[in-house]
Amino acid sequence: PGDFRLAGADVRVSGEVSGRLRVSAADFIARDFHAGAVAITAADIAFTGDVDGPVTLTASDVAWRGSIGGGAEIRAADLDFDGRLDGRLFAQVADAHLSGSFADIEVSAADLELDRDSHVQGDVRANVADFEQDGVIDGRLDLSARSVWINGDLNAPMVLNVDPGRGRLDPEDGLVELNGRSVGGSICARRVVVRGQVNGPLTIMADAPPEVLQGAQANDISFTARNGQRCERNS
Repeated sequence: PGDFRLAGADVRVSGEVSGRLRVSAADFIARDFHAGAVAITAADIAFTGDVDGPVTLTASDVAWRGSIGGGAEIRAADLDFDGRLDGRLFAQVADAHLSGSFADIEVSAADLELDRDSHVQGDVRANVADFEQDGVIDGRLDLSARSVWINGDLNAPMVLNVDPGRGRLDPEDGLVELNGRSVGGSICARRVVVRGQVNGPLTIMADAPPEVLQGAQANDISFTARNGQRCERNS
């Protein structure tokens, strides 16, 4: 019972801590573990289990399998999360792969992927280079990015600012692909391609009118030429 603190080079745990577990280690591995709250600083974190309350992780690599009853604050190079998060996720990472159930997400990353098994009941706010979404987002997607692929379902209006940057551009810089189902919103980008279904008004500012490919459904699109204007979030 109560809180527990561990420090060492390699720390491995299983079982239960009813209070808060604090760990400082090089490598931390938890298997079939249950805790009231967790705060871990390590080079590598591999966690399988459940935490009732908040989680704070600082590491190079984080692999999480299980549930979090509170919020999570994660700073890492690589984050691989598969589970349930009842509170808000705040993450500053290089690469993130998210799967499972989430409340609200706020992420800064180079690459962010929400896979086909991801379901976000709330909002997603992200500053990323590359964003790929294959699951479901019920709330608003508010995104600043360089390249975006929407392959899943967006159930609230999106706000996408996809700035290609300056200088020599790669083909995917400033690209937005709408391959799934969405309900419209607003997009600022260099290029927009619509392959999926847009079931609401969509405002686009881009270098050229959107490419609406055969089989796509998008009947309420308004287009404005970008004329070199930067695509930046207002606040």
